[in-house]
Amino acid sequence: MKEKYRSMELGKKILTILLCVSFLQIGIILVISYHLSSSIITDQTRELINENLEQSADNISAALERYDSIIQGIYTNTEYIDDLKIINSWDGENYYLSKHSLENRLREIIYMNPEILGIAIIGTFGDQCYYDSITFSTQQSYCFSQAMLSNPLVRTAFARKDSVYSTLMSKDSTEYGTHSYFYIVHQLADFNNYKRGAQGCVVLCIDESRFQNIYSQKTEASNLSFVVDGYGNILSFPEPGYAQVNIYGSDQAADADVKSVESLKNQADVFIRSQNYFQKGNLVTNAISILDGQFFIVNIQDLNYSLERLRYLLIMICLVGALVGSIGFILVYYMSKDTDASVKKILHAMNEANQGNLDSKVEMEGSDEFAKIARQFNVMLSAIKKSNEQERESLVREKNAEIRSLEAQINPHFLYNTLDTINWLAIDEQQFTISQMITRLAQILRYSIHNSNEIVTIGTELEYLKKYIYLQQQRFEYSFQCSIDLDERAQDCRIHKLLLQPLVENTIIHGFSGLSRPGEIHISIQYLDSGDISIEISDNGVGMEPEQTEAFNSFDYRSNKIETSIGVRNVITRIKLYYAERGRIHFASDADGTLVTIQIPAE
Repeated sequence: MKEKYRSMELGKKILTILLCVSFLQIGIILVISYHLSSSIITDQTRELINENLEQSADNISAALERYDSIIQGIYTNTEYIDDLKIINSWDGENYYLSKHSLENRLREIIYMNPEILGIAIIGTFGDQCYYDSITFSTQQSYCFSQAMLSNPLVRTAFARKDSVYSTLMSKDSTEYGTHSYFYIVHQLADFNNYKRGAQGCVVLCIDESRFQNIYSQKTEASNLSFVVDGYGNILSFPEPGYAQVNIYGSDQAADADVKSVESLKNQADVFIRSQNYFQKGNLVTNAISILDGQFFIVNIQDLNYSLERLRYLLIMICLVGALVGSIGFILVYYMSKDTDASVKKILHAMNEANQGNLDSKVEMEGSDEFAKIARQFNVMLSAIKKSNEQERESLVREKNAEIRSLEAQINPHFLYNTLDTINWLAIDEQQFTISQMITRLAQILRYSIHNSNEIVTIGTELEYLKKYIYLQQQRFEYSFQCSIDLDERAQDCRIHKLLLQPLVENTIIHGFSGLSRPGEIHISIQYLDSGDISIEISDNGVGMEPEQTEAFNSFDYRSNKIETSIGVRNVITRIKLYYAERGRIHFASDADGTLVTIQIPAE
């Protein structure tokens, strides 16, 4: 198959690759999309459920705390206790007056809190004062029976200091309809004489349908939230028929272990499955504790509903992919035919050129890549033809250049020999200063001329620079001093020859011109932790004009012409050519002197 593919024409190769890539692409997209989308949907669903549960838990906590604050407002108000004492003592003269006073206050509480179906205060002997928002009466009650004192919830509240909550309850009345509700009961005591014990209790009847609105859970086909107490008793459920139901069953309702969140989640999952609430089976159960485990809000989500929509999305991706693939195949088919024809034209011209016919041309219209290649090929053939003609002329010029180069080598040797003769004459005349100057001049000439683009160590470059400075000091009668600070780690690092001398020369010639004070040059070469070499050349000369400094700092060797300050600009150009972006040079100057900073990589 590999050999057969290699022998195909370009157009057929493009079609084959397109088909393979199209099928492979659709398959990979389907697999990745399904796994990635299902993972994202699952994770986002879990995150959204947790956020909603946390918000719902906060809302429920706030509602329960508000109910507790209503109760607290009652048992901390001495007027309630004073009236209740009169009722408990059966004071005939003030009995009905106190009862009427309590009922008026309870009515006001109902008006301010519409989710409370009824509120009652029960005395120690079973006397009741209430207001019922269903019957709008203080004489007839839907929420409370006549024997509330014997209710186990009320008896429990008489013996405890905190609030007592009932399970979810439901009542069906021909006159007032069906309502689901639960009780909150709290004892009332006289704070001024608390040793006498409970004087009675207050009972709130909470409308469960309004309580559902507090945690804002709407019944959906794939989502269910409900509230249970710490023992698994259902306190609120989005559908009727779950009054006085415990998700653990009656045998485990009083078990202390059921207050575990994990146990509650597992049992809630079992309970919902047993109720056949969801038709699907991919359930995710979450629960959050409310008021330190007194209550829990439970959420159960069926992920299959969300993933079912994902399957429809994948089918749409397949259909769209097949449509796009078909259109792409047709377009590529015609494009491959045009491409194949263009390639054959170019190949024919290349074969002609390969056989020596440099006059061959590719005739192709348009402005696509093949047309550009054809034009460039024609230009290249013309250039090759012209180059062949010039090559013959170059061979002649090269021979002549070799002859001139041999002749030019005579001049340095003549110059060295002449300087050596002058040196011996100076020694004979005991002109040792002149002898030293001539010797160092000869060394500088040899160093400069021999392999001028060579790379040497920084130590070697500084030795040459010291000889040059010595000659300049002799020339200018020691009108300036020079100091060198060399980091030992940088001494054996390599640098291009003659990179520092033009900068020092520029300082001596221009920086000290017209200077009234003794000139000073300081050269510092340091090895940086970044692996670079930092070179600073500073002087106390007259400085440069700001325009000149800016011209050096912005000099572009690729476009600017070198007209003045040839030595300095050559240094800038060489640094850019040698080290590219890793080589930097900067000039700073004022009336107190000039500072040149060079940074190059340590080699």
